[in-house]
Amino acid sequence: MKCGKRIVLFTLFAMNLVDQPAPEVTIEQGTLSGKISTDGSFFEYVGIPYATTNSSTRFKAPLPPPKWSGVFKAVDENSRCTQSMSGVVVGTQNCLKINVYVPAKAKIPLPVMVYIHGGAFIGGDGGKMILGPDFLVKHDVIMVSFNYRLGALGFLCLGIKEAPGNAGLKDQLAALRWVKKNIAAFGGDPDNITIFGTSAGSASVSLLIASEATKGLFKRAISHSGSSLAAWAINHDPIGVASDIVKELGYDAKEPEELYKIYSKLSDEELVSATAHIPIPHLLNKNLLLVPCVEKKFDGVEQVISDMPFNLITKKPKNIPLMYSFTDKEGFFMSNSDTEETLEAYNKRNLFANDLEFKSKQEEKEVALKLKKHYFGDKNISEESIANVTDLLGHLYFEMPSTLEAELMTQTSNAPVYSFYFAYSGNRNFVKYMTRYANEVGACHGDDLLYIFKGFIIPYRISKEDQTIIDWMTTMLTNFAKYGNPTPNDLPGKWVPHSKDQLNFLKIDNELKMIPVPNPEDYQLWKEIYKYRRTKINY
Repeated sequence: MKCGKRIVLFTLFAMNLVDQPAPEVTIEQGTLSGKISTDGSFFEYVGIPYATTNSSTRFKAPLPPPKWSGVFKAVDENSRCTQSMSGVVVGTQNCLKINVYVPAKAKIPLPVMVYIHGGAFIGGDGGKMILGPDFLVKHDVIMVSFNYRLGALGFLCLGIKEAPGNAGLKDQLAALRWVKKNIAAFGGDPDNITIFGTSAGSASVSLLIASEATKGLFKRAISHSGSSLAAWAINHDPIGVASDIVKELGYDAKEPEELYKIYSKLSDEELVSATAHIPIPHLLNKNLLLVPCVEKKFDGVEQVISDMPFNLITKKPKNIPLMYSFTDKEGFFMSNSDTEETLEAYNKRNLFANDLEFKSKQEEKEVALKLKKHYFGDKNISEESIANVTDLLGHLYFEMPSTLEAELMTQTSNAPVYSFYFAYSGNRNFVKYMTRYANEVGACHGDDLLYIFKGFIIPYRISKEDQTIIDWMTTMLTNFAKYGNPTPNDLPGKWVPHSKDQLNFLKIDNELKMIPVPNPEDYQLWKEIYKYRRTKINY
């Protein structure tokens, strides 16, 4: 009898270790099978190739996806694009894989939410370490995530046909086209697709909104802590950046053809290692990040970004419902790696970015002095003023570009535009807990992520307070994906969109509250400064 009980217990234990197959799905590429989630609530189809690359498409748009015979087992998501993790180069060029998570018992066709991961265009992936779909799919939506090429492999932009730029964005475009074409086979509604992303993923969302190449591929969009209007979202000197990166490896080249020869012969590992030792905020300051660019036009080469994003969204806005957000302490992430030396360096340079253009050096100097005085008064920038540095960097790189884009879209689009301001300090603010500000009140850049996704990165039990935030966040985001309205009926209070004469923000903290624009004096200053926005490419 005891032996029989042991066998039953062992069988139950073993069943949890063996993936249970999900229903087979047939798409144009072939038939694929997935697995059922551990709790049985959704089906997982992971690691599906949505496009391919080879040596001929290095630095270029991807090729069509492969086809197969038999049944492709879509159960392995352990693929990420080449990047550095803790100083070790990981990943592969064969990384263009997509993941589809489908509620097991929902009524089809289902709304679809496609997430674009962040990571400064040099890191990150679409896997469940952070992007666990559990919280979202319980609201009867299909969630999709995917990988795209990063760093030089994704964003080398030399203005020549061999390296026209934005290969990573073209991967994203290929993934969206794959979703549009295939999602009905998984029970999704191809006419009800929402794209969303965080940080570089959010800037990508914003760029895809601006792009004419994405027409008809999605119905709504959500941008968390990133904007195409941010200085870091567009490369204003792609040749100079490409030159400075290989200088780290001992090469001195400034001409596109010469640079292409160097980049072509470098291995993936060498390309990643060139700047892997430098923290992301310092890569920004040193102008060593390869990011999206405005592409030159070549016969037979599709442009994703054909003009400055400001011009594209001003002249040809997509009339679709939009949502923007940022956290109250975005700058915790940016100032975390500052030292006495880097803080002292702020005193010797302008505090705005390279996306402004002035009529004269005198005009530039006056604006620079006004900005420094606003944040620091007459004091020298040092460790004593680190809180002011944090505010400045958070406003410059995230809060103000997002606010200004939301305002611009409100003025140019006929569809509703919503914004939220995330200020909650909870146990799932995982980015903040990795910084020197772990004990400070507020939400760091990226701290809203684990109130949207389950993520293996924090396996701890969820507190009652955190669960409330998770419920609010996921309900509002999925409502927006379903109806274009985040609070149609089932949350405390009503989320009011912006109007043409009033900016309205939902502040998410221990309670939900509508507020006017956060930090109004800072916002007015940056709005005035961005009258000098560069609207023409200089390359």
